[in-house]
Amino acid sequence: MPISILRLLASVLSLALIVSTSATAEPKLEMHRVGVNVDDGSGWYPAVSTKGSFSILLPIPFNDFTTRDPGTDEVSHVVGGKSSEGIKITAVELQATAKTPADLAAIPKSFSSNPANKVSDVSRNTKDDVDDLFFSVANSATTAHFRYIRMKGTLYILTIEYPNAYRDVVAEKKEKFFGSFKLKGKS
Repeated sequence: MPISILRLLASVLSLALIVSTSATAEPKLEMHRVGVNVDDGSGWYPAVSTKGSFSILLPIPFNDFTTRDPGTDEVSHVVGGKSSEGIKITAVELQATAKTPADLAAIPKSFSSNPANKVSDVSRNTKDDVDDLFFSVANSATTAHFRYIRMKGTLYILTIEYPNAYRDVVAEKKEKFFGSFKLKGKS
C-alpha cells in the first residue's frame, strides 16, 4: 500500500528533475514551467502549482508540472527542484485512492522495514478533516524529511532529500519550507 505511493513519488521526483524524452509506459508529463528562477527578494521562490490546489515557498528554483499515469489514470501535480549540491525539494498533490494507506502511520513504518533506514522525529496532528504527519528517514548517505497531509480525498507530500553533508544547510530551511504550504485561496 504505502509502497505504491512511494513508487509514484519516486517516479514524480525523477520527472521533476529530468524531463524524459522516452514516451514508453512512463507517466505522461505536462510541463507548465521549467527552472522558475524568480525569488521574492529573500532568496525564496514562491511556487503556485499551475493545475494543483496548493502554493509553497522553495529555497531553490523549481519546475511545475503534472503527470498522469496511463495505467491507472492517477494525476500528480508537482513543484520541485534539485540544487547543485544534490538537495531535492518537492511538493506533490495526489488524489487519495484505495492504494493510499487508511492510516498514515503505516508510511514511516514501511521505511523502518529497511534495516538501513533510521526513522525519527515522527509527529502527527489530526484535526477536523486534516491528518498531518511529519517524519525523517536517514541512512548512511542521505536524509529525507517528509510532511504528509491528507484532507478531503487529497494527499499532499512535501519532501526534502539531501546528502548528509548538507544537514546544516537544510536545517536552516526545513521549517520555512514545510510551514509555507497553503491551499490556493486560503491564507
